[in-house]
Amino acid sequence: MRLFTFFTAAALLSLIGPSLALAKDAEAALHPPAISFHAEDSYPESMAWSPRQKVFFVGSLRKGTLGKVSLDGQYKPFASDVRMFGSSGIKYDARRNWVWAALCDIGVATRSSPSTQGKVAAIVAFDATTGRERRFIDLAPLSQGARCANDLAFDPDGNIYVTDSFAPVVYVVDKHFNARVLVNSELFTGENFNLNGIVYHPGGFLLVGKHNSGELFRISLKPRPEVHPVQLSAAMPGADGIELVAPGVLVVAQNSGHDRAIQLKSSDGWQTAEVVELAKAAASFPVAVTRVGQDAYLLVNRVDTLISPSATKVSDYILQRLPAQAGQ
Repeated sequence: MRLFTFFTAAALLSLIGPSLALAKDAEAALHPPAISFHAEDSYPESMAWSPRQKVFFVGSLRKGTLGKVSLDGQYKPFASDVRMFGSSGIKYDARRNWVWAALCDIGVATRSSPSTQGKVAAIVAFDATTGRERRFIDLAPLSQGARCANDLAFDPDGNIYVTDSFAPVVYVVDKHFNARVLVNSELFTGENFNLNGIVYHPGGFLLVGKHNSGELFRISLKPRPEVHPVQLSAAMPGADGIELVAPGVLVVAQNSGHDRAIQLKSSDGWQTAEVVELAKAAASFPVAVTRVGQDAYLLVNRVDTLISPSATKVSDYILQRLPAQAGQ
């Protein structure tokens, strides 16, 4: 009986072993460790995953267009508008099956001019299947001075929150598409790029990163908006796109010489957070993080070569899968 049990177990293991290996290979094919894609002179600044179509939507700082990237690295142009100088933050709106983009002109777009540079702040939505434009919401009249809509986030009620990297504000667009300034704070001021990535937390508040100083802010929404700095174990200068992967876990793309993904963990409702390195970027200037099932991907766009007048320009970019704990 024991021999029978032993040999039966051995036979089962001989069958299960290859099956597990095949399952592992299938998972690797489904979510490859790195996806390289070519998008001529594009410099995508953000991305969003559509589980319905199983593609990444990507933007373009240079052309202002939107494109699609498949899991095997095929890039296809998707949507555009003459008012899109540079597209920054990208989000997929599963409720409506729309893809949204935040718009800005930092002076590197093909159609930049003195009349548009630092003066564009808007969000635009396209049907994620057809590419037909659904909404264009101009935020520029809501603030003074320089403006740059950078990133956006949704809450369960259909409100959209938008950061501005030049004006010290966060905008809100309600479910009826009426826009206003949610909060204006001196904490958001500084040199060059200020507010950047933003997420909505299911606890009913926003988390917003500040690129130049590496700070993180918690913005309570009720009974009225209040801004509180999150006490971090270390500053994260160059903090760009952010993704909430669990209520107490945030993944951040950090560039400006750091070129890595970092993970923030909080056990006190984002009063404080511990900062740890998650992975080095495959190349310079990681700019965004997005969830793909249980995985998380980092967009590396080499935008430092676009900003530097003497650098050789690039048209090849990387979607880098992060270690497993990034998607927890």
